[in-house]
Amino acid sequence: MEAKICRYKNNAKGAFTFVFDDGCYGESTEWVYEIFKGIYEKTGIKFKATSAQTVGFISPRLKDRWVELFEQGYFDLSAHSLNHCIGYNKNTPSEELHKDAKSSQEELYKMYGIKPLTYVTPGGGSDEVGWNALKSYYIANRNGNDRINIPSKIDWYDVGTFTAMLKRTNEEYKNNIDEVIKMGGWSVQINHWVTKKDEDVFHSQSYDTFVYECDYLAKKAKENEIWVSSFNDAVLYLQEAENSTLEIKETDTEYEITLVCPLDKDIYNYPLTIEVKLENTATCVDILPNQTIKIGK
Repeated sequence: MEAKICRYKNNAKGAFTFVFDDGCYGESTEWVYEIFKGIYEKTGIKFKATSAQTVGFISPRLKDRWVELFEQGYFDLSAHSLNHCIGYNKNTPSEELHKDAKSSQEELYKMYGIKPLTYVTPGGGSDEVGWNALKSYYIANRNGNDRINIPSKIDWYDVGTFTAMLKRTNEEYKNNIDEVIKMGGWSVQINHWVTKKDEDVFHSQSYDTFVYECDYLAKKAKENEIWVSSFNDAVLYLQEAENSTLEIKETDTEYEITLVCPLDKDIYNYPLTIEVKLENTATCVDILPNQTIKIGK
């Protein structure tokens, strides 16, 4: 018998994440929700995007709607600063960096009862000085460098992105997904808005290309070519997979497989996929950190 931890959930070849910056609620948010919901109803594939929220941009009257969206499982939460006016680099005093990082987390928790585990640096331009402040409060940061991430090489405070732009075509979005699958990588797409207008809006994506991209992702997910996850879920999975080992005990009738994860169990509790090979058959099963499962001989 052989067993291994899969690089991605469901033993997919690559991973993909949508992150919508700023947390500005509007038509775009509802369109994304309806598209994701439609895909789930048609295919059984459930997409979840991460809403990176700037505290000062969130209208109190819309708090309840965000709570609904989080509870329905199509979005989760990341912090994106107090007011979007801070650079996470050596040009910002350390006390300001720590104040923003800590207060962003605390204020979003007050709003939603959810403690953000990840951060998204505003405006790019972050460096190791900024990242060191974030490490006191968060488990990962999405930066702005344009690249496909490879799990074995990820710096968790410099997670690169693929930027959505109005001028990008269906073919460009498709090619990025195909390249992710080919490389065995993880693409984190930065979006601000989905728009039905023709004029350029900062980091917007046309509604039509977004629908096309989601349909293509759903097709590839159905074929188990790619895992579509939130930023938070991907970070949890990848960090757990990087740090965990499998402990296997054999009896006369079965194998006992334990996923040994030394990370904080209150944070790192996302199920990993393991592949188990018995003679000429291979089976994939999900297992929680520090859980034991039994496989009959």
